[in-house]
Amino acid sequence: MKKRTIAILLCMTTVLAFAGCGKSQPGDTQGTEAAEETYNGPSSAQMDIDLEKQVTKLADYDGIDVTITGDYEVTEDQVEEYALNLLPYYGITGIEVEDRDTVEDGDYVKVDYTGYHKGEAFEGGAAEDVMLDVANNMDVASQTGFIEGFTDGLKGAKVGDEVSSDVTFPEEYPQNEDLAGELTTFKFNVKGIYEPVTLEKLTDEMVAEAFAEEDLKTKEELLESVKDALTSQAENTKNQDTVSAVEDYMLENSQADVPEDYLNARLSEYQQQFVDQYCSGTQSLEDYLIANGTTLADQQKSWKSTLEKQIKVEFLFGRIADLEKIEVDEDDFSQFVNYLISSGASQMTTEDEVYEYYGCGSKENGKKSLRQLYRVNRAISHVVENANVTVDK
Repeated sequence: MKKRTIAILLCMTTVLAFAGCGKSQPGDTQGTEAAEETYNGPSSAQMDIDLEKQVTKLADYDGIDVTITGDYEVTEDQVEEYALNLLPYYGITGIEVEDRDTVEDGDYVKVDYTGYHKGEAFEGGAAEDVMLDVANNMDVASQTGFIEGFTDGLKGAKVGDEVSSDVTFPEEYPQNEDLAGELTTFKFNVKGIYEPVTLEKLTDEMVAEAFAEEDLKTKEELLESVKDALTSQAENTKNQDTVSAVEDYMLENSQADVPEDYLNARLSEYQQQFVDQYCSGTQSLEDYLIANGTTLADQQKSWKSTLEKQIKVEFLFGRIADLEKIEVDEDDFSQFVNYLISSGASQMTTEDEVYEYYGCGSKENGKKSLRQLYRVNRAISHVVENANVTVDK
């Protein structure tokens, strides 16, 4: 099961760059027409690629030497820091101070507040029971900052006071254009003073209440859970870095030719997928790209370069899969497809929909493409497992 899990994790390096055809919205022709300007032939799933012919040079792939750079160890300091950062999202925002009633440096303050513009309360400018980090001008629970000067009026305030801060909104403020560049006043009702939670002051009772859904009952269980999550994340990062290093090695020491019609088909499919995801029915791809500081020609050039590299990876490791006689394990393949569903990589919810997505409407072509992609990733796993990996910190 360990190797199978690793294979599923490794597969996503390739899968995420492997475009399906997507699904256009009814009546949306702008994206399709833009894609057809690039290519209007058969889909990539309909093309049979002779990998023995396309891979003209294949490096010796058994026991290759690769170096990855990173720190993949999880320290106790990292665990404690992450656990503390996690607390506000679970409602543990501070410990109430009961021996004084004046806000001091480093305090958190619980408030109700209302914003006024030209003497009138404005929409979206009020909230209740908000915990504010006065020194850092931010919301403790969400860890988001406020406009400069927002918490200034709270410095030195007392519990029960009503205080105010004058705040000038930025000249560019798309959330509410009526407030852009305008002077406003926020009035605060100070409800309590709190101090930041430290691990020393965090109690088992606080953990049990806040993390009930995660079934964590003690501080020790919380730290252990955080350590497991960070360790898993570090291992996954190391795996992904190793995959990238192995792919780069094979690309540098091998040669694969990508047929132009196949590259154009993949470009067209990727472009259509991009349109479906980012462009509304009334916005053309060109308009979207211009609004984001680029042009269709430049973006297609970038996409084409990325896809060409990815296709070469697929060709090289597809050839290795042939040489190693890697077959499709049906149970493993089913896990592979279901991982695509659960991860949201294909935006589909059933196996048939995944096949249609990757087969441009044809379940048969989609299943064929994904089975080959599965073999590619099994080949990547094979090379990774046999590589000599040096970690350079």
